[in-house]
Amino acid sequence: MSGAAAAVHGLSGTRVAAAALVNIRSMTPARLRALLTAWPDPREAVAAIARRDRRAVEVLRSLQHQGRTDLEALVAHWSRRLDLDRVARVLARRGTHVLLATEPDYPFADPVPSRPAVLLAEGRRLDAFDAPRVAIVGTRAASPHGLHDAFELGAFLARSGCTIVSGMAIGVDAAAHEGALDAGGRVVGVIATGLDIVYPRRHHVLFERAKAHGCLLTESAFATLPEPGRFPVRNRIIAGVADAVVVVEATIKGGARITAERALEYDRPVLVMPGSRRNAAAAGCNALLADGAHPLLDPSDVLVALGMTPGARRGWARRPRLQGDARRCLQACGGEPATIDQLASRTGLDPGALAQAVAECERIGALRRERGFLWPS
Repeated sequence: MSGAAAAVHGLSGTRVAAAALVNIRSMTPARLRALLTAWPDPREAVAAIARRDRRAVEVLRSLQHQGRTDLEALVAHWSRRLDLDRVARVLARRGTHVLLATEPDYPFADPVPSRPAVLLAEGRRLDAFDAPRVAIVGTRAASPHGLHDAFELGAFLARSGCTIVSGMAIGVDAAAHEGALDAGGRVVGVIATGLDIVYPRRHHVLFERAKAHGCLLTESAFATLPEPGRFPVRNRIIAGVADAVVVVEATIKGGARITAERALEYDRPVLVMPGSRRNAAAAGCNALLADGAHPLLDPSDVLVALGMTPGARRGWARRPRLQGDARRCLQACGGEPATIDQLASRTGLDPGALAQAVAECERIGALRRERGFLWPS
C-alpha cells in the first residue's frame, strides 16, 4: 500500500505492513520474527515477499522445525495473499493499534527471549501500559476461596495504581479482571485468539469492559480460533508485559505455572499464594514455593516487590519507566534501603554496569543516597 493510502486510514505504512504480515495465513511468531530481523522495516519485508525474494526463502529455511514445507511455494502463496489496503481498512474500522518491538510504545519493559515482533491491541486506554503492571494468573477450576482472593487482590492493586494483566480465562483470570474493573482500575487482557474472537463466549461483557477501561492484546491474526496449543505460547506475553506476576491457585501442569516459569526466566518477581495440600488447585502454587518463589501473605507484598512505597505510588505515573539493569536494580531493593554490595549480590551486575544502573535510578528519582544506603523513593 502506498503512503497516501495508509494516510487515508490514519495509520502509518510501517504499521499497516506489520499487521499485514501478522495476518498472512500460516505466518507464525518465529517466522515473523525471522523476517523482521532480516528486514527491520516491515515495508521492506512485505516488498521482499511480494517479489518472492530468494532471501526470504533462505531466512525461513534457517528456522528449525520447518519439516518438509515447500518454502518457495509458501512465499509465493504469501505474495498472492498480501493485501495491505484490505488490512488498513480493517484496522481503521476496528480501531486496532499495531505495536512494534522496535517502537517506544511496545509494552514489554525490556527485551526478552521470543518476544513477539508485532502485537495488536484494541481498547480505549492504552495508557494502562503506563502504570505498574501486575499479572494475576491461576487455574480455570479455582475454588471459591481462590476466586475471592483473585477478585480482592485485583481490586486492591487497582486502587493502588496498578494495571492488572491476565488472560481473560474462566476462573482466576476473570475474577482478577473483574475485581480491578469494579474498583475503577485499568486492565490488559492478553488473548490467544484474534481480536475479533471472544473466547470464552460467556466473557463477552468482560471483553467489552476490558476494552473500555484498558485494552486487549494479542500476537494472533484476526479470525484466529482458540486452538489449545496457542494458550501456553500466549502465556509468555503475559509474563513479558508484567512487572510482577502473582499466582493465586495453580495446578501442577496448568498455564499459570507456565506463566510463572516464563516470568522467572524474564527476571520478573513472582509471588505465590500458599494453599492447602488438600487443594489440588493449589498444588502448582506450593510447588513454585518449594522452587523458591516468594510467598504472598498480604496484598501489600506485591507493592513491596515492585518497590512501590507510598511516595513511589504517587510519582510513578509521571516518572519515566526504568528498563534493563536499572529496573533490576530498583526491584532488588524490594522496597527497602540497600547498600551497593547488597545490590551487586542480588543483581549479579558487574561494578560498571551496577554504577550505571544506580545512576539512572538516581537520575529519575527512583533511588536516593542517604547514610550509606540507597533508598527507594
